[in-house]
Amino acid sequence: MSESTGEAPIRILVVDDEQRNRELVEAMLLHAGYEVFLAAGGEEALALAHEKRPDLIILDLMMPGLSGFEVCARVKMDPQTGGTPILFVTALDHIGDKERAFAAGGDDFLTKPVQHAELLSRVEALLKVRHLNRDLDRALSYLYELELTGHARQQRKPAGPSGPGDGVILVVDDEPLVRQLFGDLLQNAGYVTHQAENGQQALEIVRREPIDAILLDIMMPKMSGLEVLAKLGELAADSPVIIVTASPSSENAIAALRLGAFDFIVKGFKNEAMLATVARAIERRRLVMRDRALVSQLQAKIQELLAILAEHAREAGRLSGLRPQA
Repeated sequence: MSESTGEAPIRILVVDDEQRNRELVEAMLLHAGYEVFLAAGGEEALALAHEKRPDLIILDLMMPGLSGFEVCARVKMDPQTGGTPILFVTALDHIGDKERAFAAGGDDFLTKPVQHAELLSRVEALLKVRHLNRDLDRALSYLYELELTGHARQQRKPAGPSGPGDGVILVVDDEPLVRQLFGDLLQNAGYVTHQAENGQQALEIVRREPIDAILLDIMMPKMSGLEVLAKLGELAADSPVIIVTASPSSENAIAALRLGAFDFIVKGFKNEAMLATVARAIERRRLVMRDRALVSQLQAKIQELLAILAEHAREAGRLSGLRPQA
């Protein structure tokens, strides 16, 4: 059955120097809803491949002039047609011929006389693989464009968040006045805030609340900022941590960056500097989460593709077992 979903019909190019064979395969494919183009030789096939851009080519191996091997190799080497799957159909049934066909770039191999059910099964399998490959290519292209866009956005992004509700920030400091100051600044900028007076309380909040970024004092009693940072790496690895320190050159600040802190700000900072750092951290997290979602989609597509290929191989083996032996 054709995969057409109301869009342009799926195009298949049938190449065979024998008219009877071309017409037989054409009839099978037209009945299944495909749009079919016919070529009687290799040169004509290459011209139609460029003009019509078929979704699949069914190609006879043994033809006068350009053989099927040569046609396949040229199609696969051409950037404009290289992704087109090729199904070889031939009277030859030797292992060496199959190996040579696949070496030329063929995607599947069918022995004459062609059986209706087997032909359509192979065609549908190859078209599914092509469809998945296109999805993967689009997803990879989108991921690449997303990375470029994110980089450009970082270059031109003004200081401060782009608007209210941009994220949830956890402020961790043992001094109430500092927590209040940070909280007021962030809330006025449109962020939602949580506050923790020590490391243990901060870890408890992270366990139960989604946090987009963390402002963490490095010098606290009982559990230091470095200890909290190490534990946050296990509990909230995707939440950027901004270290608040009295000295940017202190060993603690350097150690914090080595432990994975996103950045640090110095106490006594200007409000705009803190807001700009928080905005960059939020943007970083969003890009990471977006990229991760795309990677998950790609992995799912790859698994789907592998499953189809495995089913295709099983079906090919079953049909080969049913074929009468010479």
